[in-house]
Amino acid sequence: MQLTNTLLTIVCALMGLAWGLICGLLPRKNNRLTDGQQRWIPVLSLIGVGLVVILILLERDLASWVTIGGMVLGLLIGMIPPLNRAALKVWPWLRPRTDNHGQKRR
Repeated sequence: MQLTNTLLTIVCALMGLAWGLICGLLPRKNNRLTDGQQRWIPVLSLIGVGLVVILILLERDLASWVTIGGMVLGLLIGMIPPLNRAALKVWPWLRPRTDNHGQKRR
């Protein structure tokens, strides 16, 4: 049983880190988000909150806290400017909108 708890905690920590990294790499301003990114933001939020709520309901306290910590760490890593630029070259889906469709009128 101990091995199962350890593996669950490690898997949830990696999932939280990946979730936070994706959220950290997305543009901060709504007008810079592409249409595809705007569609996936609610799904990402549901996945993140759902994972933590499920762990809490299963009474996996350590796994839920480690998951939240992984999410925060991934978010902070994704916001580091040199790492952000390098990741956006690798994953073009995360790049911000470059046209003027999201700009406000003057």
